[in-house]
Amino acid sequence: MNQSTRLMFDALSWTPLATLVRTYRRKQVETMTAELRVTIEIDSLFERILENHSDMLS
Repeated sequence: MNQSTRLMFDALSWTPLATLVRTYRRKQVETMTAELRVTIEIDSLFERILENHSDMLS
């Protein structure tokens, strides 16, 4: 989200549209959190594969 969009949402959060803004922002946070969680899980899995099977990779 760029700066102008963030400022627009900040302004709209003080209007009757605040519920929609809050819902949108919550959805964005949940999406980013899920993507980060998957990335961390993949990294962890890759590290375990390297630890357990490094002899096969060389």
